[in-house]
Amino acid sequence: MDINITEWALNSYLELVNIRTFNMEDYKKIIRPDVALLKDYPCNVKFSNGKFWSIATDRNGNKIIDGYKMKWHQMGDNLVQLRLTVGIIEGQAFLCEAYIKYDDKEDKRRLAKFKVYLDLIRKGYYTVRGKLS
Repeated sequence: MDINITEWALNSYLELVNIRTFNMEDYKKIIRPDVALLKDYPCNVKFSNGKFWSIATDRNGNKIIDGYKMKWHQMGDNLVQLRLTVGIIEGQAFLCEAYIKYDDKEDKRRLAKFKVYLDLIRKGYYTVRGKLS
């Protein structure tokens, strides 16, 4: 499966690096290898672990079509809950936005934005800034 890095994902990554959410060692040893697992989605056993991967849901608990979340707990020096929204559309993965989950309200706001991103991707209104190899 192709892994597309959208402009939204790149911008959020740069923001998280800027505020030192995680260090480069965490990125190289944990985050990037986990994201690279999407190449073999859904075959890797890690995708059956609800603490790592889940279907994204909206504020009413409804499943977001084609939407998923990668989750990391106790990440970085501040031990934050890191999330990455991933759309899987027509056999391709689209990394949409990475963020810190401060609370459930923040998570639901980000997932509302994620629904918009998925709609834009389906309509072809997105920019790919790179592919993960």
